[in-house]
Amino acid sequence: MSFKFPKKYYLIFFLFAIVSGLLVFWADFYIEEKEEINRDIQLEKLNKKAASELKDALNNYATLMSGIRSQVKFSDSIPDQKGLQDFINFQLASLSIDDSFIISFLDTTHTFMYSFNKDVINPSNLIGTSVSEIVGIKGVENLETAMHKENFIAFDAFNLVEKRVGLPLGFGVLNKEGKSIGYFSIVTDFKPIVDRVYNNIDTSAFVFRFRNLKGVEFDRERVYDGKKIYNSKEDPEYWRNFDVKEDMFTETMIPFFNKGFIVGTAYKNEYKRGPLLLLMMGLWYFLLLGFMLFIIVQLYLYKRKNRIIAKQKEQLSELVATKNKFFTIIAHDLRSPLSSVINFLDVLKEEEFRSNQTNQIINALGDSSRNSLQLLDNLLKWSKVQTGKLSYEPEKIDFLSLVKDQIRIQKQFADEKKIKIVVEASTNPKIVADKNLIGTVIRNLLSNAIKYSYPKGIIVIEVSKINDTLSFSIEDNGIGIPDHYLKTLFDLTTVTTQEGSLKEKGSGLGLILSKQFIEMHEGTLTIESTHKKGTIATFILPL
Repeated sequence: MSFKFPKKYYLIFFLFAIVSGLLVFWADFYIEEKEEINRDIQLEKLNKKAASELKDALNNYATLMSGIRSQVKFSDSIPDQKGLQDFINFQLASLSIDDSFIISFLDTTHTFMYSFNKDVINPSNLIGTSVSEIVGIKGVENLETAMHKENFIAFDAFNLVEKRVGLPLGFGVLNKEGKSIGYFSIVTDFKPIVDRVYNNIDTSAFVFRFRNLKGVEFDRERVYDGKKIYNSKEDPEYWRNFDVKEDMFTETMIPFFNKGFIVGTAYKNEYKRGPLLLLMMGLWYFLLLGFMLFIIVQLYLYKRKNRIIAKQKEQLSELVATKNKFFTIIAHDLRSPLSSVINFLDVLKEEEFRSNQTNQIINALGDSSRNSLQLLDNLLKWSKVQTGKLSYEPEKIDFLSLVKDQIRIQKQFADEKKIKIVVEASTNPKIVADKNLIGTVIRNLLSNAIKYSYPKGIIVIEVSKINDTLSFSIEDNGIGIPDHYLKTLFDLTTVTTQEGSLKEKGSGLGLILSKQFIEMHEGTLTIESTHKKGTIATFILPL
């Protein structure tokens, strides 16, 4: 099915496509922004955790060194090498710390007086050696400052000849006069301290950057200070091995005595919007467009059908109006001739003819003409109902008098079948109703009762008051109505006709009109009938 939409439909769809595109773009931007914010928050938390791990490792190291300083300070003389070694081993039992360190005591000439680690005395053969051979003249100048202070002084990490990264820490030893008698130098392996970060954090998606306050970087294997590197190993997690820029790091500074360390954390890979999200956004966009296209098509079809229905309704109204007009014209044109025929037949009935056959023909013509006239009257009224031209003019009327008037009109037909009409009235109410319409209803019901009653039968009319309503019923003991006719008595689309007890003709239109007229008075009309036993027609009107 092809459509040629009006221009406004294309404009609506185009505007919706633009708005939907902007909404999808905004949603995509919003999701991406939220994702980046979440990544930043996660990175911030991870960096704080890395800094916390590094700080805890440094604090353990500082705690060990503080124990050494206290032992030295509160001794009367410099502790002997073996006694200090035993003291440190005792401390290590209660600390979570790696034992890769060397503790040395140097005199004022910067010569190693003793040196040991956890297990070995003089592990690097430093006793008797000058420190200048290791750190150079500039390093000795820095040690001169440390030698005259009892507080800890930290030094920058450096590359050890033992192919490790060393973290030096020292404090001076003063006599009672406050003069220096030497200093202690503690150099620990920095790798176990930094390993604390890697061992407690998932590094599959993250990379770390370590540096001191001067900006000199280091990792677990090397210090990148431009000096000689003794270790040939490389740290596979060194941040420069990855495609990471310096501005991608989130950093935290950790103070350590007179120094400080900066630990930075970054994602190994930059954030890239996943293809699944892009696919979902595109799918949502096309779903929105498809939904809008469906709505536009349905709206177009709905309006087109409405136009077709409106045109058909207009044509149908014209046809109905034409039909009703023809009904009215035909009924009016036929009514006058039929009335004249009935009058002439009534005159002829008063004449005496020798032939019974002639009398029968005159009577048959009279009955047929009266039935036709009644049908025309009903058609005229039905036509006026359909066109809305039937006037409803309620007035205060004497209901019992109206009933008797209709009996007089039908008396001739009842006499011809020798039918007796009995009126039983327990009340004589005054009702407000349209006299012509109610009269037509009574006349149609009485005419049907006469038509379908057997000759010499009885018709009983009962008028009574029930609460605030008036009840009118007319009962005959005639041929009754078959069950399959009862269901369609008031259905205009299946008008049923039934011959009278003497083969009188009927149209079925009278009952349909009667029901409409009673409903115009806000009343009800019901028919109860038993085939071959009789019928009761009842209508109820509000008083």
